[in-house]
Amino acid sequence: MSILIAEVRACQGCGACLLTCPEHAIRPEGGTLRVLADRCTGCGECAEVCPVDAIELVEVAQ
Repeated sequence: MSILIAEVRACQGCGACLLTCPEHAIRPEGGTLRVLADRCTGCGECAEVCPVDAIELVEVAQ
């Protein structure tokens, strides 16, 4: 089985994803944002609102 997790690559720290995530799975960390894998459901809402396309949805083994 696999799930989708958002992976932040080139985050500029704008916070758009932070405000959009329904699971509160994104946290500020050192001028960027970090996705908490255990809370992320892979809905993709964060990727949709990111103005610099810094979030990529990737499949991982569970």
